[in-house]
Amino acid sequence: MASTRDPFLPLIALLVCAGPGCDAPQAPDAGVDAGGDAGTDAGVDAGRDAGSDAGSIEDADAGPPDAWVRLTLRDGRFAVGERIALYDHAIWWWEPSDERTHALFDPAGLAEWPEDRSLRFISSRDVLAEERAPREGETYRDAMRSRGIVLERVPLDGVATVITGHERYHLEENGYGDFAWDLVRTDDRGDRFRGAGASNDDFFVWGAQVLAPVAGVVVEVVRDAPDQTPGTLDLDAVNNLVGIQVYGGYHVYLLHFEQGSIPPEIEVGARVEVGAPLGRVGNSGVSLEPHLHVTALAVDRDADPLRTWSVPCEWRGVWVSSGGRRARLEPHWVPSSDERLSSTSF
Repeated sequence: MASTRDPFLPLIALLVCAGPGCDAPQAPDAGVDAGGDAGTDAGVDAGRDAGSDAGSIEDADAGPPDAWVRLTLRDGRFAVGERIALYDHAIWWWEPSDERTHALFDPAGLAEWPEDRSLRFISSRDVLAEERAPREGETYRDAMRSRGIVLERVPLDGVATVITGHERYHLEENGYGDFAWDLVRTDDRGDRFRGAGASNDDFFVWGAQVLAPVAGVVVEVVRDAPDQTPGTLDLDAVNNLVGIQVYGGYHVYLLHFEQGSIPPEIEVGARVEVGAPLGRVGNSGVSLEPHLHVTALAVDRDADPLRTWSVPCEWRGVWVSSGGRRARLEPHWVPSSDERLSSTSF
């Protein structure tokens, strides 16, 4: 779930001010109600999302490679780029409005931080007109692949199940969760917990080792927030998390670590490689049950105050099973709810 305050102000402080971060509330999110069906606790129509959550990025409504647009702005200027997302403020939990935010990708602006200006986030209130535009350069999908801005492995060993993808409550999280995934483990019957699910250790994913899905530099760590009791919700709770800068303004964040499980070597400024142990799955923060929240985030440099947005990201070389079918190896994939994922054949 989400908060009215930007959960990634410490990240912005690190990137913009080169400081060690600030004591701000962290990214809220929640798993589904313990004992309930996967992802039924928000009920948002997935068709209202900016993007589809299945297949590769070229199949997503949020940003097919031909989605180049030219926006005429109220100040007389133009904005041209590939629209990779359109965030609908009408379904936000906090301060909903009739506004939408366009995310436009310009491949010419893709660079190392702080020069990276490849993404521009534009309010619909600043747009007078919109028209299709010819493609100019590399697509978002190809640029992300070529720069390694992809998830290189499933962050859990064995088989993980997506209980919520790019739909339902993730779309309501004020732009911070539109392209996120919530991962759990299940038994052979598809249950997420044993017994009544009244305690964290009833859940099969509780305490599972979290492995870095990307290589990069750690930009934020929160490790000592308490874990919640399943079924309880505290909108002011702090998430234990690890944020990793992958390239330019693009980052991958993993949330809801077990209190005290993130090792001391995972600290701001440390470089991690794919597969590095980051900690254990917990139930910290705004979370109804133990799970691992994973999302790619991009910094909105023009926002005042600065903020981040959840942006599309693919998984590379992942084994996928859906609908009880045999797992298949996908070179690039955007998982959807109820799909089972692994970095090894199953």
